[in-house]
Amino acid sequence: MQRPLFVTVASVALLSACPGEDNDTAGANSTPGTTGVELPPLTSTTGTTEPDDPTTGAPTSTGPDVTGTTTEDGPLVCDEFVPMAIEPVIPRVMLVLDKSGSMISEESGFWDHDADPNTPDITRWMSLHSVVESIFAGLDNVINFGAVLFPSLTATSAYGPAACPVDPDPLVPIGPQSGAAILAALPPADTMTIAGGTPAAAGIQVALEELASLQDDEPKFIILVTDGAANCKAGTVTPELFNAYDDNLPLVVAEAAAMGFPTYVIGIDIEDVFSPTVVDGNPDNTNTYEKLNELAELGGTARPGDEKFYNALNQTELQDALNAITQQVVSCEIKLGEPVPEMFYIQRVEVGGDDDPAQQVYEGQDTQVANCDDEAGWKYTTPDRDAIILCGDACELYKETGVVQIEYGCFIG
Repeated sequence: MQRPLFVTVASVALLSACPGEDNDTAGANSTPGTTGVELPPLTSTTGTTEPDDPTTGAPTSTGPDVTGTTTEDGPLVCDEFVPMAIEPVIPRVMLVLDKSGSMISEESGFWDHDADPNTPDITRWMSLHSVVESIFAGLDNVINFGAVLFPSLTATSAYGPAACPVDPDPLVPIGPQSGAAILAALPPADTMTIAGGTPAAAGIQVALEELASLQDDEPKFIILVTDGAANCKAGTVTPELFNAYDDNLPLVVAEAAAMGFPTYVIGIDIEDVFSPTVVDGNPDNTNTYEKLNELAELGGTARPGDEKFYNALNQTELQDALNAITQQVVSCEIKLGEPVPEMFYIQRVEVGGDDDPAQQVYEGQDTQVANCDDEAGWKYTTPDRDAIILCGDACELYKETGVVQIEYGCFIG
């Protein structure tokens, strides 16, 4: 017996099997479950729709037909289980974005964004705006984003505290499908009026407090994007306000990591050199490359090799860095809504759409992998059997497609 259920990221089908039947026999007379309202591919620009949205073509019914199948002995045990809607684990990600004047300045704010000398240079801010917009197109429904700007929109180019404010609250708090709100709140891509210093420590502190305020157990991350060394240290005055590196930044990044909020670090065109001792609004005698390496290590996201952070030398590399990070934070855990009852089991897990030639299918009565690090497939996350995690190639394909389908089977008692 089969029961299709329209859900957010998967279709759930209920199969019936008699005790002692092998895996092939258990599903021999069953039809695969109807695909529900699936997440679009992570690179797609398609918006999210709800199951009852008429554009999805999905039935408006919120659940399966539960008319029981009976025998002379009474209702089948299988009829007593109506699968609940399943949900992916949605990570919370706070973008902490550098809005300092150096992102558009004539001296350093323009770059060869496409590594093509025949095209005009554009501002680093325009590149950052474009890349942030692009990640929302494919990830806004699998990651809950929020954003912090440092300094705030009110910052000026004055050589003093007016260049260093950071709002106590996020520009946009973390929430579902917040990409449009973030883009609307950011300065436009072609702006030439943003200004201020680099109060990154205050920006990370706001992100930390926002993540700590969330009352859920979903994974939480910070992504820091900056083009220079942090200054605007609290409690200092000019010229130290700008000419000294803010050593509070590594402390707050380490604090966030200790609270379970790793920080990924992206540098924009960072050179491995020490800065001169001059009055230029930047920390003196500071190697920004080394400072960002330190932040990545303290944030728990250090990359292998000598370069621990993501150093983007053009817009393409900036895009690649954000893509690589967001692919890491997308979770392969799927919550089943409730524990699988004792008489039931997962019969089939399909990753990728039915029309996808790369689709992967894993069959068998609760046939789990032994080691998620080394094998492709799936396994329960706890003995309660209330969630699964996709492993290996299954996880990678899920991150690319956002589509998983699950079929249950049960023993007829």
